[in-house]
Amino acid sequence: MIFNRFSLLAALILACMLLNPKAQASAYIGTQDKQLHYDLQTLVEWGYLDTTVNTFPVPWKGVAIALSDLSTDGMSFRPLQAYLRLNHYLYLNKQQQNRRFISLQGASDTVRFRSLDDGVEGTNKITASSEFYFGRFSGQLAMSHTNSGSSKTYLDNSFIAYQFGDWNLRLGSIDQWWGPAQSSSLILSNNARPIKALALSRSVNTASQNPFFSWIGPWYFTTQIGQLEKDRAVPNAKIFMNRLNARPIKGLELGLSWVAMWGGDGVNNGFEDFLDVVTFQTLCVNGSEQCDESLRGKSGNHIGSFDISYTAQLFERPVTFYVQRAGEDVSNHFKVSDNANLIGISTYFKGAKVFLETSDTTVSCSTNAQVNDCFYEDSQYTDGYRLYKRAIGSTFDSDAKQITLGTNFRFQSGDTVELYLRSVTLNEDASKPSPVITTGNTEEVLELSGFYQKPVGNWLLKVGGSVAKRSFALQSDSVDGVVYAKAQFAF
Repeated sequence: MIFNRFSLLAALILACMLLNPKAQASAYIGTQDKQLHYDLQTLVEWGYLDTTVNTFPVPWKGVAIALSDLSTDGMSFRPLQAYLRLNHYLYLNKQQQNRRFISLQGASDTVRFRSLDDGVEGTNKITASSEFYFGRFSGQLAMSHTNSGSSKTYLDNSFIAYQFGDWNLRLGSIDQWWGPAQSSSLILSNNARPIKALALSRSVNTASQNPFFSWIGPWYFTTQIGQLEKDRAVPNAKIFMNRLNARPIKGLELGLSWVAMWGGDGVNNGFEDFLDVVTFQTLCVNGSEQCDESLRGKSGNHIGSFDISYTAQLFERPVTFYVQRAGEDVSNHFKVSDNANLIGISTYFKGAKVFLETSDTTVSCSTNAQVNDCFYEDSQYTDGYRLYKRAIGSTFDSDAKQITLGTNFRFQSGDTVELYLRSVTLNEDASKPSPVITTGNTEEVLELSGFYQKPVGNWLLKVGGSVAKRSFALQSDSVDGVVYAKAQFAF
């Protein structure tokens, strides 16, 4: 499959470089520095921009136009800093130069709970990457090597995108985050490694000039078809991912997401099988041609979600309320029965963004209300909704309750401090260990984590870590800590 052929991606990048020598701009915001996404959220929440922001990464095209028309008169500290950073990176893109980076990272252990930008992947890694812009083509080639576990070299966060009108076609694997939450997403986050996929997406996230779509307000849509890893119960399973989010009125953003796993080695992979998945056809779960209706299930492994965020101006500052609800099984036709929930609130205080959110993936099975080992699980795809043994959705995986208090502060110098205080209950029923638990019993976690990031010339330096008190039902309690450092140099 094309998703396993790194050489094909490299060949396509080379071909694009030869096709058109005139550069334009990067397709997305934040592929090198995810803090740019927070900057965009800041300008939207303070009311200076009207774009969708609850899908990461965000396309540059519409944002660049909106930034060029933005006045800084009367801006308070936080949105002004966000504007200056975004405008600086937009300026670099307009210079029509291919930027190159090298990053080094090391950690005392694997970061257990990952948020959008508060950790590192693995205990050590070196990455060389290059952005390129040639005519309607843009992209990024990133090659990483790590000695964590067994030595591995891979091309995560490499992609090539072709822009045409208000759309782009992308091939590659990039970190994605679907939803308004800060610490996790129930449907798609960067908790796991990025999925190799072919994607068709809107290349702007502002309002359409087409009268047929203008009533929606700013909107964004992406549809993607990808492939998971080969070392799983159903090797090379396919995955079909879709998201639409829009802002029909100022301050209100709505999001709809739908993901389906299907196919794989030894499983039907034809076009007709794909049509059965997307049209929600049923089949006998025991593999026979005919069976009782009670033994029939949907073709493929489906998970869908909706999210809502609303920002109100209260006490001379934006206050954002948001919810996300995800379900993955149906008890009757299209009635979703196994649902997980996330609720949060965020605002700004003394220049810092602060948020409080909670989520619960302890979901009772639709067939047995006394059993909770269901969310992210599937009878055919027994590795569940995971990639390389990490959940594609919530960083806390299944059977988890959590509450997180967090803050992100940006200094005038560009330095950033981010802190999280989490209280997490894992595998409360003790019937099946969550993949984020090292031993098979109930665990209570109280964790403080965070990082400090500082730009120094062409360097972007980050140090961080976490300390966690872990209380178990069946073994002695412990206190664990992780420290890490990351340095990125831009040529």
